[in-house]
Order: sequence, then structure tokens, then C-alpha cells
Amino acid sequence: MHKSPSVNSVRILSTMLVIYRRVKKQERYLKSYLPNLLVNIVPDYEQTFTDKDIKRITKYWQLALNLVCDNVYKLTGSALSGEEHKRIILLSVFGPLFDDLFDDHILNYEQITSLVTGPEAYLPINKTDKLAKDIYLELLRGIPRRQHFIGHLQAVAHWQQESLKQSDNTITETALQEITYKKSYYAVLLFCALLDNYPDQKILEILYPAAGLMQLTNDAFDVWKDIHKGVYTLPNLYRNLDQLQQLFLAETSAINQRLWQLPYPVKAKQTFAIIIHSLHAMGWMSLEQLKQVTAGVTNIDELKQLSRKELVCDMDSLQQQLKWLRHIRTFTNYVDEE
Repeated sequence: MHKSPSVNSVRILSTMLVIYRRVKKQERYLKSYLPNLLVNIVPDYEQTFTDKDIKRITKYWQLALNLVCDNVYKLTGSALSGEEHKRIILLSVFGPLFDDLFDDHILNYEQITSLVTGPEAYLPINKTDKLAKDIYLELLRGIPRRQHFIGHLQAVAHWQQESLKQSDNTITETALQEITYKKSYYAVLLFCALLDNYPDQKILEILYPAAGLMQLTNDAFDVWKDIHKGVYTLPNLYRNLDQLQQLFLAETSAINQRLWQLPYPVKAKQTFAIIIHSLHAMGWMSLEQLKQVTAGVTNIDELKQLSRKELVCDMDSLQQQLKWLRHIRTFTNYVDEE
């Protein structure tokens, strides 16, 4: 790895402390804001959403807001409006419901396509798709580019459908990587489509590899859960962990080189990089742990014998958090000069 001295450890720590305080404040804010936002859409709010649902919505929202929407806006010198914040929260409620339509086999692909392309005419068959329809219609009433948003949601639906192939252990490594990247990228673009100012092509070229690494990070952390649910991913099926780490480095270098070429203030570009790579650094740490514990593993059945503690990267200890900060700095400054 080649490091640039441009972003030091103090800058990394101060940025992550700001994010930490922001995240804690956001959790309290959403708990009080959601019932009021959804009062006309979900009259029986407390019966509809469990604590587990709220936790899932909050995680969805914080990733979309902090890593994507707010991060892109601050890079370009913009600020999110109140209406944009409202749309981001609505989509963070809609997103998990939309995922469930696929994952829980509530609707088939044709029914989901019908909901996406013609929500006004769509006739719900149960509570989940009725709620999804109502929130979707509320979203469409406020977004600046309706057809653009619908087009992105169609792409999300397509790659969600393709991701069902991940239940087949004969799926190729190439197909897995394409699904991994594109289902994440179009989910990111869906949030971008809510914004008054859609990212330009140069920023989209940064978001594609960034989104791919986000999903790979998620897959690395979810190895234990996925193997017991019969979901196959690059980290659990092919276990080419050295190759995945090389992919992380190549994509990190590409992100940074494209980012530094943008015509924005240096400090804004550094902050964007720190925030986006904070997640990628966690993925790297998870891959490191998987390399150690799966060294003698030759197949999925052997992988299933490993405990949750062995397969899930614990980020709670001070030692791990210090290591994480070091990795964020390395990723933020990394450029492959060869």
C-alpha cells in the first residue's frame, strides 16, 4: 500500500467522532419523527412496526443519508433541504418493505413490476404490499423526476430478482460479482434519484465501485448468517479472500484517484473519502478475520461448522476500533502507483 500524508490520524478520528455523535442523535430523532411522518399512511403505526422493524429502517436510513446523500451533497457544497430529508426517510421505510416482497416471496416478479410501473392501478393482496404501495405513492408525489426514479426502482427490482440466484450453489463467480455490485449500485442510485440535484457522471463513476465494496463488506460480515440461510456470496462460496482483498485495494485506488480529480475543496474531498472508506475498512477487517478462521476450510459444510463468534467480525472492543481507524486512514490515502 502507498500512503499519502494528506490525511492524518487526528483528522480521521475527529471526523469519525462527528459521525458517531450524529448517528446517536439520528437514532433519537427518527424514533420521534417517524410516527408523525407516517400518521396518515400508517394509522396503526405501533402495531405495524416492531422495534426490530424500526432498527432496520434506522440502519437503512443512516447508511443512505450519511454515506450517500449527505456525503455527496457536502462534497459538492450543497445542503439537503427539509423535503429531501423527508424523501430519504420515506424511502428508508419503503426499502425494507420492498426487499421483503422478494425475500419472503410475498409477490412474484410480475406483480412487483406491476407495482413499480403502475402503482396507482395496482391492487394490493396483503398488508405488506398495501403499505409499500401507499408509501411509494407518497414518495412519487414529492420527487423531482418521477420517471427517473421509477426507472431506477425497476433496475433495483431486476437485480433483486437476479439475487435470488444466490440460493443456487452452482452460481458462477462472475455472476455473483455482477449481482453483488449492481444490486448495491442501483439501490444507491435510487436514493440519489430522490435528490433535487442528481450526481453528475464523474461522481457516479465513484459511486459504482464504492457501492460494490459496500455490498462486499455486508457479505463479509454476514457469512455466518448467509450460510445458514442458504444464501451464497463471494466470501462464503468461493472464499478467494486474497483475491477479494486485492479487489478492495484496486477499487479503493480507483475511487481515490477519481475523487482527487474533482473540482471541489480538498477538505470536502477528504471528508467524503473518510466517510465512504469507513465502511470499506470494516469489510477489509472482516476479510482478514475470515482468512484466519477459514484457512483449512475446503467446502460450505466445513464452513457451517464454525461458530458465529469465529465468523462475525466483532467491532466493539477498543483494540478493534483503533485498528479500524488505522485502516480508514490507509484506505483514505491509498493510491496504487504502479
